[in-house]
Amino acid sequence: MTLTKKQKELRSAILDKIYGKRPISRIDISKETGITPATVSTLTGEMITQNFLLELGETDEQNNKAGRKKILLDIKHHHSFYVGAEVAEDFISFVLTDNIGEILKEQTIDISQKNFNYTSDSFIQLLHSFTKSIKQPISALGIAIPGHYSKDYPDKILTNNKRWQLFDLSDISKSVSFPVFFANNVNCMALSERLFQRHNDDNFALLHIGRGLHCSYMYHGDIFSKENLLIGEIGHTIVAADGELCECGKRGCLQTYASESWLIKKSKILFRNSANTYLKQLVTSEDEISIKIILDAYELGDVGIMSIVNSAIQYLAISLINLNMMIDSKQIVVHGKLFEKDSLHKTLKELVETEPKLMFLPHQEILLKPYSIYNGAIGGCALCIQQLWLQ
Repeated sequence: MTLTKKQKELRSAILDKIYGKRPISRIDISKETGITPATVSTLTGEMITQNFLLELGETDEQNNKAGRKKILLDIKHHHSFYVGAEVAEDFISFVLTDNIGEILKEQTIDISQKNFNYTSDSFIQLLHSFTKSIKQPISALGIAIPGHYSKDYPDKILTNNKRWQLFDLSDISKSVSFPVFFANNVNCMALSERLFQRHNDDNFALLHIGRGLHCSYMYHGDIFSKENLLIGEIGHTIVAADGELCECGKRGCLQTYASESWLIKKSKILFRNSANTYLKQLVTSEDEISIKIILDAYELGDVGIMSIVNSAIQYLAISLINLNMMIDSKQIVVHGKLFEKDSLHKTLKELVETEPKLMFLPHQEILLKPYSIYNGAIGGCALCIQQLWLQ
């Protein structure tokens, strides 16, 4: 069956609804999209024939009601395959997944050593090494980048980090025979949350705490305001007017309290100036301090580290409370190495939930996305699916 342009648009809308609400019945797809039941039946039938969808059977929803029971539809796995990659300051990760995010192959390369060449040529070599043994047909490559991507500057990572100046995105696109897509790493992770994790709401936010901080807002099933690159830069919102000077030129940015880079920076100062810090029992040089070491010192009860980390959690909680006043989202997903320590996630939830509420404000659920070095790369695969099938 050859689809017209309009039918392809309707198919994308149907698939998008199934990915966001799966499993879901044809009649509910029709109600939520406004597409006629006949068109939904025709297009979903075609996708079942193509092994993209499958019928799960009848729902229990109408057990006590008269009329035809709803037949639930879901995405069928192994329909198509995608390579996702994340480019970060200290690692590059690759995954091969199918169309529901099932990981079939994965690899991480540590690039934290000082002699790594941060160029597109280096990435292309690693990419070809990863893909050469893949037997499945690759439909597309999605790359989660540590900055922004704009079609106005298709060859660049838009970032203040100078180490990515020689990273030419157009060279990567030319190096493979399949489509290549680029997007901000946190936006990619938000896409994977929606397509692969079955959120029950089209609106949610994902707050990532890494070298910097970024908050992606999923609004009605899509990233809110992708064209305005300032949207989501929560790390550069001011939480203390007389605070430390941020790299952006302002004082008191959230990033100076809660980002990994600033937590490590402050811990190094503590290492140099405190004779009693447990850091000196955990590492022999300040250059060895990492988020894991900071969490270990926190666990040991290091007073200085506890002050630094607790301050970070407090300012994150303030930012989440403020965020609840500005966006339509019942769920905020937090992600980062900092929350590998469960007690810090619990503390954050308690600070947000015990804040006095206006009686008309809805409850805001703080969810934890378990940290994995592959989350950004999985998001790259979600980006491929969105670009190829859901646009």
